[in-house]
Amino acid sequence: MSIKDLSDVVRLPRLGKFHLGIRHPEKGYPMKTDYFVIPKDHPDYATLVELFGEKPKELRILIPVEDEEQWASQYYKAYNQTFGLVCKGDGETAMRMVDKETGELPNKDKPGTVVLKEIACAGKDCPDYKAKKCKEVMNLLFILPEVPGLGVWQIDTSSVNSIMNINSCAMIIKQAFGRITKVPLKLTLEPVQVNNPTDGKKQTVYVLHLRTDVTLAQLAVAAREQTKTFMLEAPNLEAVYEAEIEKDIDDFWGAEKPIEASPTQEPTEEIPPEEAGPTPETEAKKAGGPETSDATDELLSKIMKTKKYKSFSTARSYLVKSLHIEDKRIDTEPEAVWEEIKEYFA
Repeated sequence: MSIKDLSDVVRLPRLGKFHLGIRHPEKGYPMKTDYFVIPKDHPDYATLVELFGEKPKELRILIPVEDEEQWASQYYKAYNQTFGLVCKGDGETAMRMVDKETGELPNKDKPGTVVLKEIACAGKDCPDYKAKKCKEVMNLLFILPEVPGLGVWQIDTSSVNSIMNINSCAMIIKQAFGRITKVPLKLTLEPVQVNNPTDGKKQTVYVLHLRTDVTLAQLAVAAREQTKTFMLEAPNLEAVYEAEIEKDIDDFWGAEKPIEASPTQEPTEEIPPEEAGPTPETEAKKAGGPETSDATDELLSKIMKTKKYKSFSTARSYLVKSLHIEDKRIDTEPEAVWEEIKEYFA
């Protein structure tokens, strides 16, 4: 026996996080480093230093899952001291947290109910991006097979060069081996010359790479051996990231701890959309769940079509968890529920 929406949830927790910079010891402003910053308060700090050195420039890693959306998630993101992540987009569409009354970004000085609204994402043409309130962010998740613990480690970067390097290296590895998991790799931080966008002068920055010291033939053999000794099922790492989003805010706001949001605010992240799949009617029959009325089916179908979900259960979960609709009202008052929420999908 199993519990619906619980027993099938598999999570691989985050064991720790490396940083790419430190705070000035006296003035507190952020300073980039040419090495990976190991968290000194981590219980495995001594092990990490023994394996990689106190200021490592490379880490021996494995990629945990094939889906890049899970291990190398990358979006335009805007953060707010009070509410955390307030906008997340891909250059076409974005989910933005807005004040229900004004339609603007929530403001700590004007408490009220906030909701998530899907909008068009202008990417680099967005006023928030031009004002440096939004930036490209990659959340890179990986396994350190030599370090105790079952889980992943994380590094966040907003460097466009690093994001392109990781994407390019991943593509080459997949083309060579047909996969990227269970292939022994090195994550490195290397210098590169770039032009300063402000004055056009050359400057040295440090960017991420995926590397290996062996030939492709040797790496293929190593990957086969690794497969025999390291077998893990792909977990839902995006769910883990959402659960720990508050821990990530310090990368953007430093020592200033975010102010606790209003109790009426909605979750900062919505349930991830799924790929298009079976029709609602087919899905409902396959699920073997309770019969629903035509009006309820119509409501859930509208949510599925708008949010691009593939199942009634995901649409229902979105209404309950993201929009705080009482579950029984979905069956007893579907028309009223739609009247309440339809403005969010306009």
